[in-house]
Amino acid sequence: MSQTERWQVRGQPAAVNMMQGAVRSGRVAHAYLFAGPRGVGKATAARAFARALVCEAESPEERPCGRCPACVDAAAGRHVDVHVVAPEEDKLLIEQVRRMHQLALLRAVRGRRKVFIVEAIDTATPEAQNALLKVLEEPPGETVFILIAHNETPLLPTVVSRCVTVRFGRLPREVAAAILRERFGYGDAAELGAALGDGSIAQATRLSPVELLQRRDEALALLGGLLGAAPAAVPKQAEAWHKRRDELAELLEILQTWLRDVLLCQHRPDVLDNPGAWLVHFDRVEDLKSYARAMGPDQVMTALEHILAFHRRLSENVGVRPLVDVLFLDLAACGRRPAA
Repeated sequence: MSQTERWQVRGQPAAVNMMQGAVRSGRVAHAYLFAGPRGVGKATAARAFARALVCEAESPEERPCGRCPACVDAAAGRHVDVHVVAPEEDKLLIEQVRRMHQLALLRAVRGRRKVFIVEAIDTATPEAQNALLKVLEEPPGETVFILIAHNETPLLPTVVSRCVTVRFGRLPREVAAAILRERFGYGDAAELGAALGDGSIAQATRLSPVELLQRRDEALALLGGLLGAAPAAVPKQAEAWHKRRDELAELLEILQTWLRDVLLCQHRPDVLDNPGAWLVHFDRVEDLKSYARAMGPDQVMTALEHILAFHRRLSENVGVRPLVDVLFLDLAACGRRPAA
């Protein structure tokens, strides 16, 4: 079994190198903070690290081996010395920290170490964080705490200072797409999901593959109906979207990836020799070529700029109605509708 298969962590080489180095050297800290965006592999990495710390393989190079009883039990969530603490009703409470501390004071049952994975530590109440700080200041025995945070801002600086911080970045698009295909069955929608997820599997899986492809059809119908439309016809189209802010923003995100693919087809025709390697919408090559013929590169860039400006103004809490009206008029001016 390869290292990648044993650790089961993809797209986070720095984090894996840190964990491997700690296991091989035996210099394991008593507390780690796994910090980064939601859905990029922090929980997967924490569980892999826990398996490695309790693994019974003789050589540190082989841990986690994935075969020994300790690895099997830890992977199944039944290892007596590996504990997962999750928020209750979206908050990590002081009572949970106290229970964890009591368990941590007991000797490990099967090996040298006890491991506690604390999920969403950034949801901990101030009281829970203060209680945790006392635990981290005087860690019991060979106990290892792995704290997972999606947002470091709510954490007490004193808690962070007691931990070795391990940074997790957003997943490369090709890694996210591969995970969506292999683990979630996204098929041809994987590249689109990865692009919209911006390196986060949690964000990418907000919509099912079927819903995602349906949204794309809606986005292209919207764009096709606007490009080259007469100015007098645009206000009626815009009116239908005045109260559908979130849905419109979602469709426009898809259109950003579509127009990016159109630009690639215009500037790099060679991408069409291997569309799957370059294009988000590789399954709609003929439609992309149609848009690339019907619109000039300047028109495509202008349409992209209008969409980006809409998102920017939307985040400033500007009224939706005038923003939609202006956006639709601007897109209508960007070109004629491609031939079907």
